Amino acid sequence: MHITYERPTTIGEQIDPAAPAADLDPTGAECAATTYDVGGLEWHCTRRPGHTDDEHRAAFGVHGGGPTGEVGFAWQYEWGGAGHGPSSTDPITTVTVTVSFPSTAWTNEQLPEAIADEIRSVFWECDHDDVTVATTATSTPHPVTG
Repeated sequence: MHITYERPTTIGEQIDPAAPAADLDPTGAECAATTYDVGGLEWHCTRRPGHTDDEHRAAFGVHGGGPTGEVGFAWQYEWGGAGHGPSSTDPITTVTVTVSFPSTAWTNEQLPEAIADEIRSVFWECDHDDVTVATTATSTPHPVTG
């Protein structure tokens, strides 16, 4: 996530001329993407649903810590972001990973999916729907000695 605007704390209830337009839907419908700022405060995108660029903006509501309807925080998920349209979901990169280990280390039948979940965790949350991780597991029986 890349922060594109953060309302200055020093201006109180004044309007910030540098703030992006709130782009609110007249019906009150919202994009509703969420993120957290560096202080841990959760923000919800209040822009109209289906906005055509990648910048999300969170406007203050009534009694919301700033002037009602003014943007307090804005972010995007890609460097190309705002003004460049939504990100492409076409796959452009493939990474091949081979994991080998002794059969005695496999103690969980859900291990292939657990490995896939760990791989997904390195991507931004907003991209999880567009990341494909395929896992297959094969094992050779452990030889019995005795």
